[in-house]
Amino acid sequence: MIIEQAILTLLAGTSGVTALVSNRIYYVQAPQKVDTPYIVFFKVSGNRDHTHDGATGLANPRFQVDIFGETYLSVKDVAAQVQAALQGYSGTMGGAGGVAVNGCFYEDENDFYGETTKLYHIAQDYILWHRE
Repeated sequence: MIIEQAILTLLAGTSGVTALVSNRIYYVQAPQKVDTPYIVFFKVSGNRDHTHDGATGLANPRFQVDIFGETYLSVKDVAAQVQAALQGYSGTMGGAGGVAVNGCFYEDENDFYGETTKLYHIAQDYILWHRE
């Protein structure tokens, strides 16, 4: 299982998240005309750990999790549930056959409003240290 699939599996299996977005969690881009609120996430950077002897087998990519919705409070509620699911996570993410995550660290959050889309948008950044 790749880390992106593990993240999706974790979020889709978190009742606090699915109570608010149902199954509207997408890789990279949401489909057109999707109901709100919804989540889109993608890898911003794919850093890997190295020593003088070579690769350690640890990766620490940065992921951005974007939450979109029609009201500010709806996206804040989803953002809080996503943060509760991801922040501080360690263990096998994604269930059996998942990815060994040493730690997931909340890095940043920004609020936006799209004049064109008329949607509120929260962007959260996480660093996930995991085994490859």
